[in-house]
Amino acid sequence: MLSPSSETHPIFLLSSVRKRKILNNSTTRSYRVYVHLLCFIIKGEGVALIDGMLCKIRPFELYLLVPGMVIEFSEQREDFEYFGVFFEPISLAKSKGQRSVTKSLSLAGSFLPGQLPIRHPQQVFQHILQMYEKSRGQQKESHFSLRLQLEALINGIIESVEDSSNVSDERIDRSIFYMEQNYQEKISMEELADTACMASAAYSRKFRKVTGLSPVEYLSNIRIDRAKQLLKHDYSRVKEVAASVGFRSEFYFSRMFQRVVGVSPTVYMKRSTLKIAVASSLGFHDHLQPLGIEPVCVVDLFQYPGLAQGEYVEMLRDQLEELKRSAPDLILADHYHMEFKNSLKEIAFPVFLDFSVWDWKGNFMKVADLVNRQREAEQILSRLELRIADARQELHQALGDERVTIMQVSHRAVGIQGTAGHPLNELIYGELSLKSGAQQSESTWRMEVLPESMPVLETEHLFIQKHHVLAGSEKMFDGLTRTKAWSEIPAVRKGNVNLIPNWFVMSWTPKGRLVIIDWLVNRIVK
Repeated sequence: MLSPSSETHPIFLLSSVRKRKILNNSTTRSYRVYVHLLCFIIKGEGVALIDGMLCKIRPFELYLLVPGMVIEFSEQREDFEYFGVFFEPISLAKSKGQRSVTKSLSLAGSFLPGQLPIRHPQQVFQHILQMYEKSRGQQKESHFSLRLQLEALINGIIESVEDSSNVSDERIDRSIFYMEQNYQEKISMEELADTACMASAAYSRKFRKVTGLSPVEYLSNIRIDRAKQLLKHDYSRVKEVAASVGFRSEFYFSRMFQRVVGVSPTVYMKRSTLKIAVASSLGFHDHLQPLGIEPVCVVDLFQYPGLAQGEYVEMLRDQLEELKRSAPDLILADHYHMEFKNSLKEIAFPVFLDFSVWDWKGNFMKVADLVNRQREAEQILSRLELRIADARQELHQALGDERVTIMQVSHRAVGIQGTAGHPLNELIYGELSLKSGAQQSESTWRMEVLPESMPVLETEHLFIQKHHVLAGSEKMFDGLTRTKAWSEIPAVRKGNVNLIPNWFVMSWTPKGRLVIIDWLVNRIVK
């Protein structure tokens, strides 16, 4: 037994990070665990007995398996895929100047074997994926660096599963607990502040600092979340649901619900059977189709440059008529269609996705919630992350230090993409980590110049889209290729100039991003 003056530090030694598959089978199979293993599920759903406890296994769940455990799978209908982080926990003890190392059978805090209730599975997945990539191939990092990454991962998980009272303000937690227990009742700010034993103004400031929301917003979200659960039942009535979650007015409840969720409670109740149309210039039908939903109609009402006014009026009339004939329950629209809001409202309820920030993933998850396909959406994003990881390694091996520049030539100017601020830039220079040319901006998403003002681009690969061809982008491109700067670009001299489809639109959806990735791999690697 260690003396009171002894110090003990847990250390986690990484063995390996592997990607594994358990094939479907018609018989029951058992596995005994011989090592410590963090198992992050990325594909497949089913039931397993983990040390005699029945568990429903799903993607984006994390399990801690320890030596001696027995895992039993019954008949499987589909394969399981997972990332496994194999490690060994040891204890480093120091007593009276002497150090000793012993194997540890248990881990710190509430980090217990079985399923770990992590709050941010995407972050954990990203961390494991990075460790997987950095533990293999030419870019393999040192064992010490990987061990530090493992310790950061485990410490993050421990913090995630620890009692929230250890990592947040106990006074705020008390008030949140009070909200959750009494959300059906009328709750005043004074009551919440009293529960936290704070003055109202100080409580409100502290609450926003801890949660990122005001107490009123947080309480409304609790009520709306409870309402969403109740509205899933066939026997639900909006008026009764409103009252049961603390709203005295059905009208006010419906308005708040629509503001938070995007659709009215009545539409939300029918979300699994809705007929959905799309009015988008950003390919939003590619949000729906991977989720297993075929839109009843897809239109693009934007007036593109170069289209004669008479032709546009005729096209607009025909598309609105087609949209009306499809009789949708809901119209999914982007910000390019805000000017048609009144026309769309005459046909069905339009949902305009929030473009205050260019958050393609947030928009995708909002669509998934609207059509009751959240789990499917998570799996799609998981598969996309895996494809990005594989493509990133392939492209790095093929390109080495060679740089990539993306350009959009329109009838007005030559647009040179920056490295951030747009879904396409984030994919190419962030997620795929391709190297950019020296002239590409890090602060703006695009720099526009006239051909005669374009600098010599320091890049070995040039990808160009001709935008608004009807308006004259071909002429602008022709003028660009006649400049002296064009002939001095390394990509031009090497013949590495590729014309591309509209990646700028495609980058807004998971399906489009996969197409871009495959295009790059097929042209550069193969």
